[in-house]
Amino acid sequence: MTMRALLVPSVGELRDCQTPGAIQIRRIDGEIHGVAFICPCGCGGESYLPAADTGHDCGWSFSGPDDALTAHPSVFNTGMPCRWHGWLKAGVWRSC
Repeated sequence: MTMRALLVPSVGELRDCQTPGAIQIRRIDGEIHGVAFICPCGCGGESYLPAADTGHDCGWSFSGPDDALTAHPSVFNTGMPCRWHGWLKAGVWRSC
């Protein structure tokens, strides 16, 4: 499965649209602090990828422009019943 990530401007819009694979980039002082997203599998679950340097036990590094964002490492939604596992690369979600 692959799907283009839909970039939305606010958390409110992310929650309203409930589009699988939608992302909202959270910034502080221009730096990415994390990425909120709706699970690409279609389960409707919302999750969050904190940036590696924000003090969380685990974190992601982000690169690329907002509309073609890449997150590293992979995303494994262990806290959701779907347990979706995949990648966000160049603005496209890809299942493992």
